[in-house]
Amino acid sequence: MTRMPRNSHKNSKHLYPSLILMGVASAIGSAYAFGGIAAGPVWLLIGLLALTSLPPTIFFAQWQKKSKIGPLQEASLAVSFMVGAFIAASLLEKLGVSGSALVYIVLVLLVTLHSKTGGFVALGTALALSWGPFFLGETAASLNELIAQSAFLLVFSGLSTLVHSAEIFERRKRHQREVAEEKEGLLRQARELRLLSSQRTELELPQEAKAELIAREAVVAVNHAIYVTVSMLKTALKAHTVVLLWFDVKGEYLHIKELLSESDHIIEHGIEPARGVIGGITRRREAVELQDLKAGFRGIPYYTEPQNITEFAGIPVVENGHLRGVLCVDRKTREPIGPDALKLMEDTAAYLVRAIENQRQFAAMERSKHELTRFFEASRKLNNVLTSEDVYKVALASADEIAPWEFAAISITSEKGAHQVSAIEARGPFEHLSRLKGMEFEDDTGLVSMVLKNRHYLPYGGVVRDSSVQLFSSFPPIEGLKSLLVIPLIAQDQTIGTLVVGHSQANHFSRERREMLEVVSNQVAPTLHNARLYEQMELMATTDGLTGLANHRSFQTRLDETIARHRRTGRGFAVILTDIDHFKSVNDTYGHPVGDEVLRQVSANFAGNLRETDLAARYGGEEFAMILEDTDLEAALLTANRLRTEIKKLVFDSDQGPFSITISMGVGYWPEDADHKQELIELTDQALYYSKQNGRDRVTAHQHMIRKAS
Repeated sequence: MTRMPRNSHKNSKHLYPSLILMGVASAIGSAYAFGGIAAGPVWLLIGLLALTSLPPTIFFAQWQKKSKIGPLQEASLAVSFMVGAFIAASLLEKLGVSGSALVYIVLVLLVTLHSKTGGFVALGTALALSWGPFFLGETAASLNELIAQSAFLLVFSGLSTLVHSAEIFERRKRHQREVAEEKEGLLRQARELRLLSSQRTELELPQEAKAELIAREAVVAVNHAIYVTVSMLKTALKAHTVVLLWFDVKGEYLHIKELLSESDHIIEHGIEPARGVIGGITRRREAVELQDLKAGFRGIPYYTEPQNITEFAGIPVVENGHLRGVLCVDRKTREPIGPDALKLMEDTAAYLVRAIENQRQFAAMERSKHELTRFFEASRKLNNVLTSEDVYKVALASADEIAPWEFAAISITSEKGAHQVSAIEARGPFEHLSRLKGMEFEDDTGLVSMVLKNRHYLPYGGVVRDSSVQLFSSFPPIEGLKSLLVIPLIAQDQTIGTLVVGHSQANHFSRERREMLEVVSNQVAPTLHNARLYEQMELMATTDGLTGLANHRSFQTRLDETIARHRRTGRGFAVILTDIDHFKSVNDTYGHPVGDEVLRQVSANFAGNLRETDLAARYGGEEFAMILEDTDLEAALLTANRLRTEIKKLVFDSDQGPFSITISMGVGYWPEDADHKQELIELTDQALYYSKQNGRDRVTAHQHMIRKAS
């Protein structure tokens, strides 16, 4: 049972004023078009008052509902205002004043302030009111005048739309810039406080959101602690100004980190460390106290103009031997700051350093937790894959989670000592490297070959010191890589390949990231080794060892899948059973090794002459089976005869001399011959038996066999 919301009838009632307004506006507009209210200024004034009295009802209804104006309300307002504008223009014309400008102004306002729906309704109403009286014969305006007026309406509405769209676009861009500036300011503060590594100039996806969240929380917490501390210090010392100046990331300028002051003349840009009284503090890293300063003293650099400060004290903020900033206090009273106040300032500075260090440790733990979470997630994913392709995919994705890359690859060693690029993904400036997938490189002086030999990652520290890198081979070199790691994949004490990650940004792979990538590689290697063993076992279980074709079991499985798939599509397919004629005499005459070679060459001929969507399988002994998908019976017979002819052309060598063979074939068709698998195989086998009983070296379709028998 469907339950109706309680306020559903109320929502419909809010549409009544809009419908009433639309009806009244349409009626008055129609009367205007028919000339019914053009008798005199009084009627025009009455129509105008009727229209102008109704729109407030919509705003009142929306105010009660506390919701935005919907499309219907916009449309009714647009119609009412445009009809009102035309009536007002007619009233002005009666009084001898041109009113066309009023129509254009109202149209521009409606197009600009309303949505596209309201704008189109306003333009349509204006065009209808312009042309309506003409077609009804109620206007003296000529056709050319109406065309010109319509052109003006279209031009004015079009220009308004363009201007409005440009304004919206500019506001959106401005908002994006403000968000980017706020984000950059946040990260700058985080780096100044050493909550993020100062070597990192930007954050990469997909870690960016989490890293920004950690940095934001840490910056907010530190700023709050600084504000509370500075506020308490100002109250305790009865200071005019308390300011904490902090060095930027490069240590070139001091910036105001927190300030509480009675003055509005505060500098907004960076302060040179050697400027004014601050210079003595930063050079000697000692506290400075100044007393009885003269009026107009200009040596306090955080003011834009003299403030008649009489007392000043500043102490260095030092963390682990590094000067981080300066804490300053000044007064306008002739009361020395004194040693007790200096001791309080030193304790305050020490507290701020501890607060920042605590938040730094907390942020570091959060980042480590986040990175470890990604690391364990990568390990979990690797434990759930079985095939080599899945291992490649998960390994590269996991490496990207731990250390975002722009270029990544996995190379696998071959039995010949070469290595092949089995998987590769590239972005941005390295997209062209995707073409290297599947290429095989000989053992030479490339970094990959060196890592395979030495079983140790290269280059040292993950830093590329040359403009180009000889990675997979000495030629061609790869340019643009500033950070690179080639990590060996070792399984059962054998180097089976390498994991390669690269980036265009310098110092991108930190020691922590490299160590986690090495641990992941240590898990990728055995997982890949097991996947290759699994694929070999699966291949042995589904492939005939002698011929390389699918085995009997695979044929049965594929036939089940084919029947199920074709039941859904309704299309037919063919099954072929074939047998090498007199194969027993081949073995008896030429020997079993020659017989095996016959089976191999026949199998290769079948596999090479079928479509990729078809299947050739060794059914047992010298018998083979094929599935031809999405084909009709005639096409299946053509394929079977083509295969029979190709096999007849083969010539085999033996000690007794060269010889040839023939094959017999039976063809069954689904669903005409049979709808079920076992019955289809039996009928196809009957067709094969018919071919062998009737001269061999021929193809027989079960349907044709039935016709002949009947």
